[in-house]
Amino acid sequence: MAEAVLIALVGVTGAGKTTFASVASGRKDLVIGYGVDPCTQDPEAIEFQLDGREVVLIDTPGFDDDARSDLEILEDIGKWLVNKGYARNHQLNGLILLHPITHNRVGGMERKRTRLLENILGPNAYNRVVIATTMWDDLVSEEAMASRIHGRTGEGGVWADMCKQGATIKRHYNNQKSAHDIIRYIIHVSDRTGKVKPLLQLEMMQNSGKVFETSAGRVLKEQLEEEISLIMSQILDHRRDRPPEAWRRSRDGNSRRRWKEWEQEGLDLTKKLEARQSQLKKLSSLTVRVRHFWSRIFGKS
Repeated sequence: MAEAVLIALVGVTGAGKTTFASVASGRKDLVIGYGVDPCTQDPEAIEFQLDGREVVLIDTPGFDDDARSDLEILEDIGKWLVNKGYARNHQLNGLILLHPITHNRVGGMERKRTRLLENILGPNAYNRVVIATTMWDDLVSEEAMASRIHGRTGEGGVWADMCKQGATIKRHYNNQKSAHDIIRYIIHVSDRTGKVKPLLQLEMMQNSGKVFETSAGRVLKEQLEEEISLIMSQILDHRRDRPPEAWRRSRDGNSRRRWKEWEQEGLDLTKKLEARQSQLKKLSSLTVRVRHFWSRIFGKS
């Protein structure tokens, strides 16, 4: 019997990962979120049969979940990549990155998270990546569709590097045929070229799980250092804009309000700085130990 096909589903919150898994598997019991809040908090395996093959879709939390820092996302991914059972028995056949085509502008957060994902996968895994664009029914013209794709794949586009090195873009029309065609493509590629060995997995297995010594860890360290530098600059600007001390106890309501707003802004900046410094400190010593993620899904291996 052929080995089970394992495919990870990743993407921004609301991209339709759980919906994809539900449509592909025919299961109606999956909890699907319809707002901006992430519904999937822990990775979940959805198993079904396709063309006589057992397929397992790993539904993951939103890759842009504002409730979790980039460090927490990297740590969570690292944990299930280097898990003992996964490393030995459950390597991925491919990865589906779902993205709503209705997201017009490419923001700084999307670029950061995409760069982090690229360093998690590594270029050798890109040909097993399908970027599945969703929500096509909400666009009004073929011109709009083409423009959205070109904006992300053209020179300097957020997906340009992955696509140049083998990633494939496919449209997902939120039906079973579309989902199955995408899965069949991944099966076809992985049957020819083998399973995915993400760069993060290889690096962590080589350095005893030290996240900070991986390519993704170095990218995150650079991003955190840039954010810390920016926040410190903002704090200096904030201090230079300090209102007159007399405004603190002024009888004028507007003066007191402006003082309180300035004071709160300073507290917010300090809190933000401390959070980034704490993340950087944790990253510098973070070592991911083997956890039993896969054994929760498949039983002990």
